[in-house]
Parts: sequence; C-alpha cells; structure tokens
Amino acid sequence: MGNATSDDHIELFGQLFATLAQGLMQNLSIEEIGLTPQQIMTLIMVYSHPGITMSNLAELMGTTAPQLTRTIAALEAQNFVKRVHNPDNRRQVLVMRTKAGDLVAEAHMRKVQTRINQRLSGLSATDHDQLNEAMQTAIHLFAKVGIVRMDSPHDSHPSN
Repeated sequence: MGNATSDDHIELFGQLFATLAQGLMQNLSIEEIGLTPQQIMTLIMVYSHPGITMSNLAELMGTTAPQLTRTIAALEAQNFVKRVHNPDNRRQVLVMRTKAGDLVAEAHMRKVQTRINQRLSGLSATDHDQLNEAMQTAIHLFAKVGIVRMDSPHDSHPSN
C-alpha cells in the first residue's frame, strides 16, 4: 500500500475505528452494573491513571470539561471515584480511585478480557502474531501523528 492516498487513509481509519468501537461496545458489560459506556470508560481511565487531573482526564478521554464533570459526578455518587483538590495546587482537581470503583473496573476488565480471548481462540498462532504486530504498528503510528497519546515510552511500538 505504498501509493495510499489521504482518502485511502481516511477510509481505512474510519473502518478501523468503527470496527474497534463495535468490538468494544459488544464486549462491554455495562448493563450488568448500570453504567453508561462513557462512565465505564472513565472509570477504567481513572483506574489506569489514579490521581489524574480533571483537565488531563478530559484530554485523555477526548471529551469536554462539562461532560466529564457530569460523568465524574455520576461515578462519585456511586462511590466509584472521588475528587480531591491537589494539595500543591488547590486549583487542580484530582480524580482518585476508590475500592468500590476498583472492584467494578477489575471485574469489568476481566469479563471483557475473557470475552475477547474466547473470540480470538479460533485464530492460529500465526494469526495471533500478525494481529499483535498490526495492532502494535497501528498504535505506534497513531501516537506518532498525535491521534492517540502514549503515557510512557514503554507503551509505544517496540523498536522497528
């Protein structure tokens, strides 16, 4: 695909993102815990980034501050997260994990992992290797052009 045009990339990105969104939504177990997709994704992001600022979380989630505030308020009402002021900068609000939120996030991630593993079990070892390489390459390239943000150097693509 050395001669791919911008239109080709846009079409493939659209297909990839639609496919990933469909796969993610099909594997979410939100109906069992009564959370919206936005709430469960926010809960998992807080689980993965404890003590993140509201502004950094909004940027990471690709959402607006008002939308994130409503989402966090709903999660806080269920004791899944808590907000505290940064002791070093009182203007910053940090979003912290709670034990109840951790239990929900961990159970949800295990359930999603089990569902995905079941679906991938039909692939051969070669298919698994190809899928892993393709996903690592896609993540690396998306990070390189700023479509996604990698949190640390070890999260990006292995040396190529």
